[in-house]
Amino acid sequence: MKTLKEHLPAFALAVLAALSILLVTAIHRNPGLVHYAYAPYSFWILQPDEVVEEPVPDYAGVQRTYTFTLPEGSAANIGARICFYLRHTTASLFIEGTELTYDSSETDKPHIGHTPGNYWVTVPVRSNYAGARLQVTLTPVFRSVMDETPVFYLIGHEQLLNMILLPQDAPLLFISAIALMAGIFLCVLAFVLPLTKEDRHHIVLLGALAVCAACWKLANLPSLALALDSRGWNKEIWYFGAVMYMLMLVLSLCFLLSMREKAGGRIGKACYSAALATAILLVVLQIFNIVELHDVLIWFGVGLAVLHFLALFEQKPSRSELLWLLPFFLTMGIDMLYYLSTGSIQHAPFFMVWTVFNLFVRGFGFIRSALMREQLLRKREEELREAKVQSMINQIRPHFIYNTLSSIYLLCKDDPHRAMDVIGDFTSYLQANFTAIAAKDPIEFNEELRHTKAYIAVETMMYGDKLSVEYDVPYTAFLLPPLTLQPIVENSILYGVARSGNPEKITIRTSRDAAGTCLTVEDDGTGYTPQLPDSRKEAHVGLQNVRERLELLCGGTLDIAARPDGGTVVTIFIPDRNAS
Repeated sequence: MKTLKEHLPAFALAVLAALSILLVTAIHRNPGLVHYAYAPYSFWILQPDEVVEEPVPDYAGVQRTYTFTLPEGSAANIGARICFYLRHTTASLFIEGTELTYDSSETDKPHIGHTPGNYWVTVPVRSNYAGARLQVTLTPVFRSVMDETPVFYLIGHEQLLNMILLPQDAPLLFISAIALMAGIFLCVLAFVLPLTKEDRHHIVLLGALAVCAACWKLANLPSLALALDSRGWNKEIWYFGAVMYMLMLVLSLCFLLSMREKAGGRIGKACYSAALATAILLVVLQIFNIVELHDVLIWFGVGLAVLHFLALFEQKPSRSELLWLLPFFLTMGIDMLYYLSTGSIQHAPFFMVWTVFNLFVRGFGFIRSALMREQLLRKREEELREAKVQSMINQIRPHFIYNTLSSIYLLCKDDPHRAMDVIGDFTSYLQANFTAIAAKDPIEFNEELRHTKAYIAVETMMYGDKLSVEYDVPYTAFLLPPLTLQPIVENSILYGVARSGNPEKITIRTSRDAAGTCLTVEDDGTGYTPQLPDSRKEAHVGLQNVRERLELLCGGTLDIAARPDGGTVVTIFIPDRNAS
């Protein structure tokens, strides 16, 4: 059963998501909860004296001219501006027949596409404007906006932003900002945490999708357009939002496929390839002014929805896939219907609410599951590592004892009294070495060398002058697994003097270079035979265990080579990270 500590992260995320939704709902129902310092003067909403509509050959085919008489008190409002918000509509302003320029004018800036984007026209009010006649000529670029009538304000820039736009945009602005920051945080976290490639792929896709959704929504907010109107970026911002919308749909399809075991079948992969290729093609065609993105965005969304469902039902969808896809398009559809009917996304936060909720529940759930899985894998690897080390040590114990007792057995026939002395020495040797045999971590070379010398002393009691050992060990400050040197010397004796009866010399050397330490055991015995018949496969079990433990515990290597004049050279290399 899971403990309270394990449930705490999920509970905290759920509470945070619930509080975010409650805050957005409260701001939506009562915009006065979020406000900034109001400007000290009032404002007017201008009503046109006359509206004249006439057909034109360009753009959407219609042009409207609004005629106003500015209030007499407008000159008293120092800092006031004539402000109105336009979507994909060009504007010309005249005061008493004289054309005015406004902050967001792009008449002198060459840009891709026909649309000026979504922007605010803001014209400073001068002292001689009181009672003047103002004419505003608007030409919609697309038919989708040809029936929109803007609201004309006589208001200060800060007052418009703080009193009107921010309270209206606050719900969507707040939740989009949460999605943007959480998405970026999730992407960064995916590369910081020790995750598997598959988990990292899931988390990055989800975070990037949330970032694209947030950028798409933010790019269409009137408050952002007003805050940046002096930069003249309205066209770039709109195109950026359109590209983010397309990329979001492509990433959604990619994420849907990634939730499947094999990243989708042939139909799913074909759908994703078609979606990505179509998005790239539309952007390229827009760059060359062949296609206008505004005209194809809705159809692109419909096409991507079809591709999503084709990929989904290629095989039986899982519950997780359905819970991703259905709310995704349901909430987006509600927002799009509201957008098409009102021309504004200010009060259409449903998709972003779902995005943030999904981001916290699914995204951070991915991270939690991935970390738990990584922890279990590490624990499993550690258990396997300990089991493998223990298995190899257990394999060495009987091998070493059997060989030593065999030597004592042979000695008992020739000299029982001497055999008794050897047994005493062997008992002392076992008492001193069982700690090293059971050790799991690397030990100092001096300790291993002392154990080996004790073993050689036992063997020398039997072979006498026929066995000689030379030590050339100027460097001893390094670590190695226990029972590394002794099995090598044991094999040299077993397949040298013990088998042939001829005198044998063993040389033990150490050396050091910039990369690490080299330990060499060389003998002039009968030589090493790499391939042995089945009946003698056990012969090199000790050396194989040494090789595996070196690689596992130290990252070291063991090489065996035959000498040209007879004998064997065993070379052990231990990387410098194991030096003490």
